[in-house]
Amino acid sequence: MAHKDWGPRDTESELTRLKSITDKALLQNVEKRYRAGNIYTRSGRIVLAVNPYKKLPLYTEETLQAYKASLAPQVELPPHVYAVASSAHSGMLRTSTSQSVIISGESGAGKTETAKILLEYLAEVSCSGSDLHTRVLKTNPIMESFGCAKTIWNNNSSRFGKFLTLQFSPTGRMQGAFMKTYLLEKSRITSQLANEQNYHVFYTVAKGLSPSQRAELQLPKGSDAVEAFKLLNLRKASDLPCDFAELSAAFAVIPSLAGCQLSVWKVIMAVLYLGNLDFAGKGAVGDSTVADAKIADPSTTAVIARLLSIQPTELENAICIQNINAGGEWINASSAPTPAAASHTRPASRDPPGTTAQALYSKLFDWVVEMINSSLISGEGGRYFIGAVDIFGFECFPTNSLEQLCINFANERMQHMFTEAVFESVIAEYQKEGIDVADITFEDNTPLLELIDKPATGILSLLAEECFFPNGTDASFAQKIKLAHARHPCFAEVKLDRTAFTLSHFPGKVTYQSAGFLEKNKDPLPQDLVVLMRFSDDDFVKTLFEEKKGAGVIDSFRVSLNELVKTLSATKTHFIRCVKPNMDKKAMSWDEDVMQRQLRTSGVVQAVKATRKGFPDILPFAELLSRFEQVVPKAAIGKAGAEGVRALLKGAEVPETDYRVGKTKVFLGVGVLDRLEQRRMEYIASKVISMQVLARGYLARRRLLAKRDAKAGGDYKKQQEAKRAAEAALRKKREEAAAAAAAAKEEEAAAKVRQARYQRARKMSFERKTAKSKKEEAEQAEQEKKAAAEKESEKKRFSLFKKKAADEAKAEARAEEARKAAEKKKKEDDVWAQYNFHCEVRLGSQKGGGGSLSVTSHLRLGGR
Repeated sequence: MAHKDWGPRDTESELTRLKSITDKALLQNVEKRYRAGNIYTRSGRIVLAVNPYKKLPLYTEETLQAYKASLAPQVELPPHVYAVASSAHSGMLRTSTSQSVIISGESGAGKTETAKILLEYLAEVSCSGSDLHTRVLKTNPIMESFGCAKTIWNNNSSRFGKFLTLQFSPTGRMQGAFMKTYLLEKSRITSQLANEQNYHVFYTVAKGLSPSQRAELQLPKGSDAVEAFKLLNLRKASDLPCDFAELSAAFAVIPSLAGCQLSVWKVIMAVLYLGNLDFAGKGAVGDSTVADAKIADPSTTAVIARLLSIQPTELENAICIQNINAGGEWINASSAPTPAAASHTRPASRDPPGTTAQALYSKLFDWVVEMINSSLISGEGGRYFIGAVDIFGFECFPTNSLEQLCINFANERMQHMFTEAVFESVIAEYQKEGIDVADITFEDNTPLLELIDKPATGILSLLAEECFFPNGTDASFAQKIKLAHARHPCFAEVKLDRTAFTLSHFPGKVTYQSAGFLEKNKDPLPQDLVVLMRFSDDDFVKTLFEEKKGAGVIDSFRVSLNELVKTLSATKTHFIRCVKPNMDKKAMSWDEDVMQRQLRTSGVVQAVKATRKGFPDILPFAELLSRFEQVVPKAAIGKAGAEGVRALLKGAEVPETDYRVGKTKVFLGVGVLDRLEQRRMEYIASKVISMQVLARGYLARRRLLAKRDAKAGGDYKKQQEAKRAAEAALRKKREEAAAAAAAAKEEEAAAKVRQARYQRARKMSFERKTAKSKKEEAEQAEQEKKAAAEKESEKKRFSLFKKKAADEAKAEARAEEARKAAEKKKKEDDVWAQYNFHCEVRLGSQKGGGGSLSVTSHLRLGGR
């Protein structure tokens, strides 16, 4: 019996059943249901959820149990998130196929709340009352506090993407969970747009600490600690998704987080104090020497140092002085922010305190997610899973940067998956099976995806390429985009801003400012600060900054997104389209233009029209016959192929207009499969009731025979009864023994598996250590070889030097000997010259006769 639908009688809970399929008719139907308090409407495999901006009595325990007990909630009960969750869970068990629920919509449409409701239902039906059930649900307040913030469109906006997989056994029991996050908005930590705020956790911790905790965590004295920090603006405690006590209680439930609360709060406070740092002196205006750059208030540096267990002077040096490697030589340069860097949108690399604050919080966020996963993941691993995608909503702000491009690109990928699931794959299946249907048209966003993500020429590829160039700038990146895509239909230049460009997304046009794109993609962090944190006296801080190699922001995001799409493509997908009824976040207020735009751009209108024309559920002949042969008269059983399918559907009273028979598969219209499932479950329930009647009859007859035997006093019957009792006891004993043996065998097998895993882990660890040792030995041998070669080279150079010195000494000695010989020879030559002259004079005097002695004597005296 069908459950009464919520909402006015003149509305349809299934949009495909409307008499008129026009935009106006669809909009009026959704509006009437919304105003009556029914925020959910179905369209085939899509559930439309309108954000009421207030609490509604739709999620009571009684309602949850009604959907849990229903054999076919998609048929018997009104549209609801519970119905989607139930369909995913039962579909996983029925088809042995993993499922996924893609929750999409613009920012402020209610995706995060919808994901919470989905998770609550799945946890309740699959592990109710267990410790795992509690841990899974307690992840919500933690992730909301650390990953959500108030924006102009949403008071509790997710500033990261999340894919939560719940792992199940073949019987449908939850065995574990795992969470993957995407692209945390780090820039929000140090700057927000007007009327926006920082992450919830900063306000929760600053407002909720006890007096003793405030003193231990260096919190300033005063009634409202929020006023003491520049990174925070005033905020009412009622605006927060949970208070400090609830957050602490959630931490206590997660084993890996329970003992780390104080360490986490310390890092939170350190981030807030980093936002309070100011620079003094000439260094603050960017024209100083290294010595001029200093922190204005050293007491703030001291508080941060105590919270992070590092030295204040080292922290100040790491923040104020940047070590730059120029031509192999390290140079100290002031890293105090310039006037431009002190602005609202300053680049991270020119603001060391802001960079450090962002890095600290980002690494803390990743660590929290890692600890949650370690507490939820199953050691055995589930055979199947149900994944819930809570991806950031489409965004368009007055100023849109790299974060918005990534967010909107992710939404485009999810929209493409929706298009493929609802339109492209179905049309291809129709053509393959030879089914003629009316033309189905849909908007394909493939051109925009290629514009953003195409290898080599896509915007993201050009950004990654520009980051490799030392002289690459945001302006040159914007120019390359314009040169590559000036004629693309989804691209437009901004005439008054050379660094801006506009893309036509499926919800509308968005203008992006490329200023800061390169800096955000590189995501730089000064190595001095990294080294400082790794040498902290606090092991928790050291853990946050453990060395992890990674690519740029864009490359990492693209890889993660591709993995997500690949995972989702291997599952049976369900879709929840969240929409917001107005732009003012007002409860039960309706803006027709806003709603019409969302219904059209999200593909809901096209999906309704296509579903009305087509057949959304496709099953092979064999699967349909084997699953539903019990629900039809016996005359239809035994036939195979297309003939058997037609006989079965005719026996199930399905009109011929509601299905098409192809070559190997049957195509079922909207609701047909759900009705068949309902009849099957009713058949199974009737058989269960029949078995219960037979069992009760048998027990009644046994009791009657026992009474008769007692009255007659028959010994034979007593003996027979005793014999049967003994046989029953023996059978029970054997069954218990067999069960114990089976349990022991299973435990032995599990122990072998654990031992094998342990041995593999030890072997891998040993191999890693051996490889590392061999590598170190090889490096040491290479170093020794180099040292020996250098020593031998030094000996040769010294030997050559000695030989050269000896040769030079010998040459000098020979030169000295030659000089002395020359002097001696000169003297001898002088003597001989005098002697020869003397002889010549004497000879001449002898020829003239007389006076020779006086002439000779005169010449000698003159010669001397």
